[in-house]
Amino acid sequence: MQENDTPLTRINPAVKLGTLLYVMVLLITTSSLQVTLALSVLAAVGVCSSGWRLPTLLLRLAPYGLLFLLTFWMMAAFGKGSTELWTFGWFRITEESLDHAWLIATRMLAFVFLSLTFVATTDPTRFVMSLIHQCRLPVRLAYGFLAGLRFIPIFRQAIRAIRQARRVRRQRSIWPWQTFFDISLPLFTTSIIRSEQIAIAMEARQFQTNRTYYVRPIVTRFDLLFFGLVSSIATSLRLFA
Repeated sequence: MQENDTPLTRINPAVKLGTLLYVMVLLITTSSLQVTLALSVLAAVGVCSSGWRLPTLLLRLAPYGLLFLLTFWMMAAFGKGSTELWTFGWFRITEESLDHAWLIATRMLAFVFLSLTFVATTDPTRFVMSLIHQCRLPVRLAYGFLAGLRFIPIFRQAIRAIRQARRVRRQRSIWPWQTFFDISLPLFTTSIIRSEQIAIAMEARQFQTNRTYYVRPIVTRFDLLFFGLVSSIATSLRLFA
């Protein structure tokens, strides 16, 4: 996760997650393209308010744009329907498959917008603390989840170091699967060592479920206002769009 400094950052992570999940549920339960487009615009407003600059945002959305095109093509070219619009070889686009392709691809893109909004505006530690205090998640599971999130940048740095070491030693693999194993095996070994070190450190510091907290996230009026505003807008779009 990468926290940006925006008004969305101050919202309680549990409330924010619940709000975005509610919008996702509305997306799943609708088969109307018009409603899906309206909810996608709402999700796009959220990702545009996530604090990323336009070049950075476009760069992060570029892979998902390609996924959008591939999803649309797969749904359109291999769908079923009676009103045929275009055919070539084993590709057959019908009016029904085209409508279904727009629906699925747009829904997928809306999910991406909502997910990026949450990731860009949420601090991992604050998110886990919110899960503990607001969602009553067991402490052992929560801190294990937090340790997993903390491992992500360490994994990236370790993969970069392994690749640089292979490049310096001029080690090249003939097949792609050999490169995968050459990188994954030392990464797996170092991960076991680091996880054991974390377990020893937690045991040495007497980690237990009955513990005190330096910061306790609370649900404020601003959080409730955000939940009520977004939920009412999304519900209105679902019912009347």
